[in-house]
Amino acid sequence: MQVHPDPPIYRALYALWADQGRTLPGRRDAEWTRLAAGPVWADRTVRVSGVLVPKG
Repeated sequence: MQVHPDPPIYRALYALWADQGRTLPGRRDAEWTRLAAGPVWADRTVRVSGVLVPKG
């Protein structure tokens, strides 16, 4: 089976997302790992990154 490289547009998009700190296919999501590592009974507030988007 021959594996073809991604077209340039996908490489550019992948690079853009990486620069923005987004989760990428084939790479570990550091934020998910951090959140999943904490005990569910922790009485602490967990901070999650992201942007609040209004409904609609």
